[in-house]
Amino acid sequence: MDTARKDAYRYLLYWAMLDIRGIAWHRFQWWRPFRFIAHLRHVRRAGNIADAMHNLAQHAALDFDRFDEATFWDALDYAHSQSPLVDPSRYRQLFDDRLAELSNSS
Repeated sequence: MDTARKDAYRYLLYWAMLDIRGIAWHRFQWWRPFRFIAHLRHVRRAGNIADAMHNLAQHAALDFDRFDEATFWDALDYAHSQSPLVDPSRYRQLFDDRLAELSNSS
């Protein structure tokens, strides 16, 4: 895998962490059932993003040794099937945009 693709995947990992950390700012109000249900959806979304991205983090730490791109994107599709709030197309767009940016700058 070339350097631009590695950097684009690391950039994607950064955005995933931003999406996950947003859960910390949700105000949990257990006495309001509709807010509780909405909060639970966001918690599940964060968990599914983390589940899809944890292997990417490991491979990024190992300089993408034996990283399988198709398996990674399949994991994101699976995360979407578990939580419709996970949007694989958004991550794909972030990746493609970053890759194009890096390719144009060299």
